[in-house]
Amino acid sequence: MSGSPRWALEGAPNPAVLRVHVTAELTDRTIVSCPSGIAPPPLDAVLALAGVRSVDLHRYRARVNLRADADPQAVREGIQAAVAAVWGPASPLPTEETARAFPVEYRGARSVAESLQMASAGIARALFRAPGVAEVVLADGEAVVRLGRLFRWDQVEAAVRAAIGAAGA
Repeated sequence: MSGSPRWALEGAPNPAVLRVHVTAELTDRTIVSCPSGIAPPPLDAVLALAGVRSVDLHRYRARVNLRADADPQAVREGIQAAVAAVWGPASPLPTEETARAFPVEYRGARSVAESLQMASAGIARALFRAPGVAEVVLADGEAVVRLGRLFRWDQVEAAVRAAIGAAGA
């Protein structure tokens, strides 16, 4: 990807959580919890904000966990300032794309992976090499693929299909 990634901020059903969606891969691990893990810029600055307890990195999303005494609006404003200083202004948050099922030559137990680290089957590993893939669910004869919130099927479907083809599925 050239230039800065696109990003967007949203609340979550849990009022003690904010989500930062991004088009740059934050980790290939299942979840990296910070502290203990090291948050990349500008999320390191988010972790340093008063009111932030921790940041959990997923492939295309950071979950910002607030302290019990946090002012959610102040934290939201701090996140917007910290992230915008590095990646530019936030993008509008689009509606989430629906997951899509693709026929594949997979037989076996149902398998769910949210990262390259979790992906045990070759087809799932191949799909995580495609940009935008946030989750793969394998079941007999199909792979159900969910995208990161800022990705659109019209932008990544060709790469997803190419990954399936390259895996021999």
